Amino acid sequence: MRRQHRPGRPRQPLPEPRHALTKRVRLLIDRAHGGNLSDASRLTGISYPALRDLYVGKVIGPSLRTLDALKSPYGVDLGWLTEGGASDAIAILGRVGPVPPGPGGESTGSRALREVLIPFLAWPMYELFAATERRLNEQAPRPDRPIVGEATGDAFSFRLTTFLLQPLLAAEKLGSSAAILTLGSYTDEATPAAEREQWIAGLRHLGGFWSAVLPETLIRA
Repeated sequence: MRRQHRPGRPRQPLPEPRHALTKRVRLLIDRAHGGNLSDASRLTGISYPALRDLYVGKVIGPSLRTLDALKSPYGVDLGWLTEGGASDAIAILGRVGPVPPGPGGESTGSRALREVLIPFLAWPMYELFAATERRLNEQAPRPDRPIVGEATGDAFSFRLTTFLLQPLLAAEKLGSSAAILTLGSYTDEATPAAEREQWIAGLRHLGGFWSAVLPETLIRA
């Protein structure tokens, strides 16, 4: 049976990488985007054809500008990308934002905000979060600024994250099994993979919803 080609990904199977850069580019995109080059292209600004050539190993000597565009969004350094002796270990995360305390926080006296992770894998939610944050930051703080008003710094992040995750937070209060996954829970190896996958799936659906209903002036660069 012929394997169906998945959009945004090179046709499989690919040969084993023969160069350190090829190996690291694949590891980076596989870990951050599940191998989806289209998502990686939109995040890094590198064209799909150029990124595909790096991923399959057709190009092993890109410009420093391309390397910088590739590494910057993920927080990796140049040496990790190009030096074969560096460890493959890498923490691929995403954006972290604060939300209100979970259900029961008032009864226990805990008013600590929770940090949640919007991972790269949760595309298009990650893209929408980043674009909305960027567009709001382009506007001067004022009472009538959408979503965040006059807030800056941590308060800005709290208002934006809480707004975009409000449907999930409301479902959590109602006892939904699709619980909010905090940063600590997401990165804890003891957390079942099914919970992480459920969190990512919920964010993906939510990102699609917001992309359809928010004004383009907020979410388009």
